[in-house]
Amino acid sequence: MTHKVERKVKNELKSEMMNRLEKLKAEIKDMDEYVRQDLNDKNLRDEDIFRINEKMKELEKQIINVIEG
Repeated sequence: MTHKVERKVKNELKSEMMNRLEKLKAEIKDMDEYVRQDLNDKNLRDEDIFRINEKMKELEKQIINVIEG
């Protein structure tokens, strides 16, 4: 005989996760604005563009890891 174990996540945790998701959305929006401003800056050095690109790649990997679990 097999028994199913049901897990119930507390509503507090779900609410916390939703709040965190909204905060992340806002931070990504801010990041979008800053990166666009940087890319339009005529004084931006190639090294700065490379650094920003590498940080964005790392962030992308982290997001994919969260999605894929």
